[in-house]
Amino acid sequence: MSKVIAVLGAGTGLGVSVARRFGREGFRVALVARRRDRLDALVESLAGEGVEAAAFSADLSEPAEVPALVAAVRDRFDRIDVVEYGPIGGAMPFTPAAELDAATLEGLSRLLLLTPVEVFRA
Repeated sequence: MSKVIAVLGAGTGLGVSVARRFGREGFRVALVARRRDRLDALVESLAGEGVEAAAFSADLSEPAEVPALVAAVRDRFDRIDVVEYGPIGGAMPFTPAAELDAATLEGLSRLLLLTPVEVFRA
């Protein structure tokens, strides 16, 4: 049975590039993002390249959703061998460290700290 990569934050940039690269190496691909329509288009594109992929819609800023998400991926593929976690695209502004404050960090902590912890635990 081939290995599985879960691409969490599967957008049209880095996420799909990682999916393609691993897919060419024989991995099956679980694509995770919020927008189902975009995910379905990525699955179709990868299928055209001979890559087995499936879409999983989830809001990665909600850590409580992670156990069900991981269970759904495992139900579909039986396993997860590699996780690529890249939920932030080019639309999110960069905040230099010298300008970072508690409110900004608090707003990002669910997506960049709490959800990855839940992914690891699951």
